[in-house]
Amino acid sequence: MIQVSNLIKKFGDFTAVNNISLEVKKGEMFAFLGPNGAGKSTTIKIFTTLLHATSGEVLINSFDVAHEQLKVRKSFGIVFQDQSLDDELTAYENMEFHAIIYGLDK
Repeated sequence: MIQVSNLIKKFGDFTAVNNISLEVKKGEMFAFLGPNGAGKSTTIKIFTTLLHATSGEVLINSFDVAHEQLKVRKSFGIVFQDQSLDDELTAYENMEFHAIIYGLDK
């Protein structure tokens, strides 16, 4: 379900993710643990198509995160640690906004 090969993410001269590879098979549970600054959030942002990798390959449900972003987004569910709703929008507007981002029909 998740295949990562030689993933690297750099911000200028700073390497946030340094050459990680991993595989999570269908039916397996996966926890991504490490100290602050280890690159966990950056890696998850790459998995969820919010950031582009500097190099390496990431497949989510056999879809390439670099080239098949919409298919990747439609193939996973995620619960963020922090609230991802906009306080300035109504509940309906928040749902409509997220539906548009993920290409869902009304």
